[in-house]
Amino acid sequence: MKTMFITGAAHGLGLATAKRFAGQGWFIGIYDINREGLATALNSSDFPNACGQYCDVTERDSVEAALAHFSDHTNGRLDVLVNNAGVLSSGKFEEIDPAAHEQMIAVNVLGVTNVAQAGFELLMKTPGSTLVNLCSVSSLHGLPRLAVYSASKFYVDGLTEALHVEWAPHDIRVTSVKPPLVNTPMAHAVDPMITEKLSLNMEPEYVAAAIEKAILGKRIDYVLGTSARLWAYADKFLPESGRRWLVRYLTNH
Repeated sequence: MKTMFITGAAHGLGLATAKRFAGQGWFIGIYDINREGLATALNSSDFPNACGQYCDVTERDSVEAALAHFSDHTNGRLDVLVNNAGVLSSGKFEEIDPAAHEQMIAVNVLGVTNVAQAGFELLMKTPGSTLVNLCSVSSLHGLPRLAVYSASKFYVDGLTEALHVEWAPHDIRVTSVKPPLVNTPMAHAVDPMITEKLSLNMEPEYVAAAIEKAILGKRIDYVLGTSARLWAYADKFLPESGRRWLVRYLTNH
């Protein structure tokens, strides 16, 4: 039985991904800081083969305990690690609570780092394993009113590119999925100036399907959505002034 460990799995994209692969007979590790959501998921008929517990990705000891818990249930097998946990705060950079900036850096940067590094040993011991990092189209160009979130996803992009090369000799494939804003409570907190053009019309289940495609594929990243792919294509060829104009247009600046 193939196995998957998912952070931020009690809700949103993580839960949708867990359900998709559980439905295909995978053993799913559901890890999150949301204790109530964890209990609901683990007691659900959606997960006949699963385990899970509290995991705070910003705390190295918590991540290591979660992976040890998962390993105990899978005999040390980890086919796919989905680095999904993330947080978002939106608004004018200077007006966002500094604590919110710190939380985005802690979860989206330190958390992703902790999970990848702590998961390496299990991934290395499992032939043909994959690390999937949840990135974002906001890693294509820094977005106004999402400055720190966007910057944190640039980090995820860079980490993915580096580990894609560094871990290849260990038979670990590293890739990322880059969705636009997805119809989840986190995205609904985004500044309306952004969602006016970058609409919330992508469902979590679509991203879960893209994660499956990324696992089966060979590319280093997967940009999701027609508009986002067009943006990514244009971003490669436009001069810097054109790139800035496009971002201003997309974010109403």
